[in-house]
Amino acid sequence: MDEPRRSGLQEARQDRGWTQQEAAEQLARLAWLRYGERVGVNADMIAKWERGEKSPSPRYRELLCLLYGATPEHLGIARTTRSKASPSAKTAAPEVTERGLVDALGGAAAILDQLGSAGGILQPRIFEAWKDDVVRRRIVIKLMGIMPAAAALPSVAESARRSRSGKPTPENIGDMEYLADRYQALYHSTDPAALMMPVVAHLATLGDLLRQDPAPTERRRLLVNRARVGTLAGRLSFFDLQDPMAARAHYSLALEAAREAGDHLQAAAALAHVAFIPAAEYGFTAALDYLHGASEQLRSAPCRPITSWLAAVESEMHTNAGNPTAALHALDRARDTLALPGLTLELPWFDYYDATRLCGFAGYATLRAGRYDDARIELGTALSKLPRLAVKQRAVFLADLATVELHDGNLDHACKLAADAADQLHQAGYATGAGRLRDFRAALDPWKTTTPVRALDEQLATLH
Repeated sequence: MDEPRRSGLQEARQDRGWTQQEAAEQLARLAWLRYGERVGVNADMIAKWERGEKSPSPRYRELLCLLYGATPEHLGIARTTRSKASPSAKTAAPEVTERGLVDALGGAAAILDQLGSAGGILQPRIFEAWKDDVVRRRIVIKLMGIMPAAAALPSVAESARRSRSGKPTPENIGDMEYLADRYQALYHSTDPAALMMPVVAHLATLGDLLRQDPAPTERRRLLVNRARVGTLAGRLSFFDLQDPMAARAHYSLALEAAREAGDHLQAAAALAHVAFIPAAEYGFTAALDYLHGASEQLRSAPCRPITSWLAAVESEMHTNAGNPTAALHALDRARDTLALPGLTLELPWFDYYDATRLCGFAGYATLRAGRYDDARIELGTALSKLPRLAVKQRAVFLADLATVELHDGNLDHACKLAADAADQLHQAGYATGAGRLRDFRAALDPWKTTTPVRALDEQLATLH
């Protein structure tokens, strides 16, 4: 007996693996982002739309098209669609459905839920961030074509009118500082494309607040916040999303804000992060110049952990430049500096470096220097002490350790470690970790027909 034909709405939902209740929750999130309203959509309403018993209102038609990345005709909810219309009357789906962007918007909505009431200040800017991403990828016409004409995204002026940010106050500045803390915590284990939208919306909201001519003390707090979140946006762009042009722009914004605020530590962090951009193109002289500039910032505000981190980053630059002796000397400086007695500053934004991460830097440098026993010890120590939620960094350390094991002839164990690294990347994508896995897989080519390598290939095939 033939199975009943699925409606377009039902097909789109089931293709995403959602229950009707989950589809209702996703739609409610988008309604809040699009209109700033809480709506009462539920699983029963979704079921009636899918069966054709009721037709969604124009507002819900727009949201359903956005949620599923499809035309109203494909979903069977066009204005001319009659109840219980024949499925054969549907038009074909768009040739290319930009699922990634639509899913990222839904992911951003889920993150805003986690941010609580403070996240409401970002709501007017989330759609602007999404639209900017669409334009940047040069698919705005295709995407706008999947929505009814009335569904044009809000303009900047409309966003400003609807903004809850208003004039800077201690309360909304405190909200922005709380949100910066939350992004920092979410970074280590969250889908970067989803996290990027609230972060970009946050930077836009900071711009709105700064244009309100705040008092000097409030202005400095906003600038410090901009430096912190701008650096995080650069890290997401470069290390996670492989977009060096966007990363450079975010780092520049962070550096300007840090300099105006007189925050030499954040200025040093922004400059050091820029160094990774030319280094990725083998511009190691330029990279070391940026690190030197970061060190100059610390003359005005000495900081032992950041000084150690700069030496660790320098070791990575020398490692990639094929200069293992200089890399190992830089590592010695990083260790010696971190071990010095003295006051450790409370830097909530500087959570990407400590003694554990230094072991990771050392593992990479000794691996590339051919000191495999040392690399095994350093990477094993790093993995044993790394926080459980730091899944992105764990993936990198596992991939490096897999390379050590492969060199020692332990093919099965090496492939198992690489599979564990892939599992971490399934939780939160990370371009740097994926790159280390690709390098490891290239080294496996002589054994590509063996069972462990073929099993690993199946797992790696599911990574984006």
